[in-house]
Amino acid sequence: MLALAAGAVAWEATARPAPALLLADTNRDGRVNAADSAGRSEWTTDRGAIMVPNLDDDFEACPTVGAEGERLGDDALAACSDGADEVVNGAADLLDMASLRIRPMRGVGDSASASISVDDASAATARLFVRDGDDYSLLGPNDPITADHLRGGIDLALEATDFTRDSEGWDGFIDVTLTVRNGGTVESDQVRVRVAPLLLSHELAPIDQLIVADNGTEVEAAERDGYDPDAEAPPVHDGEEAFRQDLVAGLVSAGLDERLTMYPTGDDRWMRDQFITGYAAMPGRGGVPHTMTVLLRSAVVDPEGSTAEFPLRDAGRPVFSLLRGADTAAVQTYSPDRVGQDEYNALWGSFSSTGNVIVAPPYATGEGTWPAGRILYGSDGGDAAPDPSFVELLEAQGDQEPLAVDTSWLGVGHIDEFLSFTTADNDRGWAAVVADPELGTELLEGLVDEGLGGQTLVQGLEMDPAMTVEEALASPELLEGNRIATEGIDAALAVVTEALGLGEEEIVRVPAVFTELVVDGYPRQGIVANHLPAIVNGVETGTGTFLAIKPHGPLDAAGQDVLANTAETAFSAVGSRIAWVEAWDYGHAVGTVGGEVHCLTNTTRDQSATQAWWRA
Repeated sequence: MLALAAGAVAWEATARPAPALLLADTNRDGRVNAADSAGRSEWTTDRGAIMVPNLDDDFEACPTVGAEGERLGDDALAACSDGADEVVNGAADLLDMASLRIRPMRGVGDSASASISVDDASAATARLFVRDGDDYSLLGPNDPITADHLRGGIDLALEATDFTRDSEGWDGFIDVTLTVRNGGTVESDQVRVRVAPLLLSHELAPIDQLIVADNGTEVEAAERDGYDPDAEAPPVHDGEEAFRQDLVAGLVSAGLDERLTMYPTGDDRWMRDQFITGYAAMPGRGGVPHTMTVLLRSAVVDPEGSTAEFPLRDAGRPVFSLLRGADTAAVQTYSPDRVGQDEYNALWGSFSSTGNVIVAPPYATGEGTWPAGRILYGSDGGDAAPDPSFVELLEAQGDQEPLAVDTSWLGVGHIDEFLSFTTADNDRGWAAVVADPELGTELLEGLVDEGLGGQTLVQGLEMDPAMTVEEALASPELLEGNRIATEGIDAALAVVTEALGLGEEEIVRVPAVFTELVVDGYPRQGIVANHLPAIVNGVETGTGTFLAIKPHGPLDAAGQDVLANTAETAFSAVGSRIAWVEAWDYGHAVGTVGGEVHCLTNTTRDQSATQAWWRA
């Protein structure tokens, strides 16, 4: 009898008369679900074995530099993992595999033999190991299994070395077939195993690490080798210390102490654009899922001199050299035909940044249920779109059906510039946070009506020039920017609310002020950026506290920031709160468009309380 289990937990079907080949199954809560071989070659949402791809680095054996100390290319750096070799590297390695067992068979003649193999579509991604005492050796598709083996029983381990990346090529399912030849009789049996999908984390899961760019003092030089061993440590930037201090204070107020983590970027502070965090999970011991954190590197091709060896944005490399380890995998995918296309990548490459990908938390509508949440990304279906291989990877997973939302009207093009999510005291447990330029304009007009229009638009900072509220309301760039943004957000929100089934009471509207980006000779026209700090571009801690940039807005008659007060009231209405973070100098004022708290940070999330995707 052949019995299968996910990971280290074994489930066996009860014995029955010949035919002797049975496949064990589980209902995924650890109890035996004994049945005969009928249907064992099928996998459904109710039954069937699951395994994670063995992409982590349990023993931190993957090199960050070459044998001579040279810098490894991007593909070479990404190629290493526990599944890259053809051996079983101890007990930790086995936890990421599926256990197979051929039970001892009676009545087997001396000439009997057997073979066990995986289907052709899975052959490049799956391998089998046979146990001999405490050791495992690779089992080839043509390696014979003798009569003595069959009489004694055989333990095997099934390993997957990747996620499905293109469901039309390989759909993420592995069919394992056992064929036994005994005299003139040939019997066979089959089991189907699903490789767990790569699920991107949503923001209701509590923060485990809040990751910010290293300023050169926190991360050792050896750990920076992943991106450039010869690079000097970057300087400490204006506002960086205040930014970090407020992040720490916000985390403490959220009950998340000591979560700030440094990540080397070579002076590229835009952490959210380097990678996005996900996970893969399978049933584990005692009914507790075995979970692997997965870091999906951004597919942004460097617009300045990308090469076949070093195609991608450099600051994404430390996902392999610094963060990859035990139960933490790092993967990448990109389209090679974009390498070297500097002009194209300069204009459109930003749409491939992982800041252009967010995840709506779990929800259900009359159209469907999304127990792991749903991926949203910015795209107009043309040039203003993420790398197609990146989108194809997300689509192939099958559980978070990515939804495209038009963000081509934004200069940077990232969906997180106008949309995010926060916890809420409602039936779904969360609400959408949406930038509202009409609300921003109304607040400024209200100040003018109260005789407060002569104050500067930005408070607490020295601005040159120092625009007043009245001047802002008459500014052609701001008027046109708010018009473009309003149209873009309304269109995007119509798509999102229909797909997610959101009612107006489940939307937190925060004031925003946009400006049109007018650059002579620039091919992209009619695009905008946030003129005042984007409150919406924040980070939900997962505990009811939203980390957002201090807006430095104009003051009401009571001397309070009208933008901040309005946002706090909106969050409070759904049972959430804001922890303000100073990020003007370090984020908002940088470059042409800048960025806020979400752009400047990244996270790994605690999935221990996340509902197992196979139980939903």
